[in-house]
Formats: sequence, structure tokens, C-alpha cells
Amino acid sequence: MQQEYLGNPVTVQREATLRAIDDFIEGYLAYETRAERILAAAEADAGSCLANVYAGLLWMLLESPGAARHAAKYLAAAERAAPLATRREQLNAAMLRAWVDDDMARTLGLCDQISDAFPRDLVIVKTHQYFEFNRGNAPEMLRVALKAATAGADVPYVHGMTAFAYEQCHLLDEAESEARSALKMRRKEPWAQHALAHVLLTRGRIDEGARFLEEMADTWTDLNSFMFTHIGGTWLSSI
Repeated sequence: MQQEYLGNPVTVQREATLRAIDDFIEGYLAYETRAERILAAAEADAGSCLANVYAGLLWMLLESPGAARHAAKYLAAAERAAPLATRREQLNAAMLRAWVDDDMARTLGLCDQISDAFPRDLVIVKTHQYFEFNRGNAPEMLRVALKAATAGADVPYVHGMTAFAYEQCHLLDEAESEARSALKMRRKEPWAQHALAHVLLTRGRIDEGARFLEEMADTWTDLNSFMFTHIGGTWLSSI
């Protein structure tokens, strides 16, 4: 069986679909526009459960009024393909179904179920953190990130997610340490850059923060509009 970027088995027949799944996973974690490639892949491969889950997920993350309606056709394809998919892929489809149905309690429960069994499913970990951030639940953001900390210790994005969760919990020493760990592994890790910028701002290290962001600016390539404007705006406001 094929494996995706993080080593999780995935049911896929087309190499192009697998490449798009990998683009979505790392693109989502790194806030890069390549995540959008999953839409064309899902259109071309209705038999891929995970590609269609991710296409539906992308629509839901846009938070537009018609998000659930647009996600519905990808969800339907994912559910048709689910009987031949792995258990992880089936649970991903069930999570998307719960979200589209606006059943947040079930959505959160399924996120926990997936990350318990598959802690390197970082799309789910990232999405779970997103839900908890929107709910204003910083301790849950940290709990979710720490669930992936051991299994994903080699992945810079795990450290970036953990750094931001620590910062939201006002644990600034831990946040700075995790952010710097992420950036040692991958300088182009915008979420870790963002978390460290928050820490430096909170501590009143404004000049240091401005210098840091200026040094990182050359890495702000291929970012989606949210991250480019968010981190770029932080830099502009600090100088």
C-alpha cells in the first residue's frame, strides 16, 4: 500500500492523486497555495476517499457561507469510496461528515479518535487545533498538539503547532523553545515564525522581533493569502 508524505498508509491508485495528497498535507501545514491542487485531483479521481475528504476539508476551511454546499459533493465521493479505504481514511470521512452536518461535538470526538490511533495524521491534529482556537480553548489546543509530539518529533510543523499552543496558554518559555526548534529543522516554517513573533511582542522585545521577521521575509514564498497577510502584516506593524 502507498504511503503519504508523513508515512500514513493511503488507498490510492494514481500517482498524480498521491502527489496531490502530499501537496495538500504539507501545503496545509505550511500555509502554502499548493494545498489547492487537491481540488483538481479529487475531480479527476472520484475513487480516492482521502483526496475527496481533503477537497471537502479545504472548502470547509474557507469559512464561506456556501462552504458546506461546495464540500458536499466531495464528501459524497469520499463516502462512496470509503468501504475500500483504510480505517484512518474512513474516520477522516466521518469527521468531514460531522463537520458538514454542523455536529461539532461529534467532529471533535472523531478528531480525538483519529489522533489517538494515528498521531501522525497531522491534517487532523492541525484541524482539531483550528477548531479549539475558534472556540477559545487554549488548553485543548496544547493537549491536541502534545498528543502528536512524540510521533511527530521529526516534523517541524508539529513543533510550530505546539509553539503556538504554548503561546496561547501564556507559557512563553516553552513557546519560544518549540518555535526555535521548528525553525532549526525548517527555516521556512511560517507558523513557528508567527508563534515566535507573538512571544517577542508579548515580552516587549519589539526590535528583536522586527529584526527576526525581516530576516525571515525571504521565506514568505508561495504562502496562501491568510499567512502572507498575517505574518507580513505583523512585520509591517513592527517597523
